Amino acid sequence: MGWIAFVALQFFFVVRGYRHARSAKQWSWSLFFFAIAFAGVEVVILTLPIIYLSNSHYFGVTYAAAWVIAALNFIWFIMVCRRWRLPDGRTNLEAAREETAQQSNRPALPELDRK
Repeated sequence: MGWIAFVALQFFFVVRGYRHARSAKQWSWSLFFFAIAFAGVEVVILTLPIIYLSNSHYFGVTYAAAWVIAALNFIWFIMVCRRWRLPDGRTNLEAAREETAQQSNRPALPELDRK
């Protein structure tokens, strides 16, 4: 029964994140589909050991390794998302800096020429 609350909570956060990204002009369908595919990969990484090795004496070690791989994959995902290009050409990191500067009424950090 707890999984219903978990799914409802996930739905709430997805809708909230979508609205925030739309209002900040940081929405990208390609990033959305990349995030959905990433979530699917994480689910597969964590459920395959349960399905195939639940009765094995290697289950604990294998499941711990799956969690380490999933955590490293998550760190990689965050790094990729921060460099993701939005439709207007900015990266998510640049857009977040500009949004923070606007909220605090400070000028945004000047961008370095990258040639």
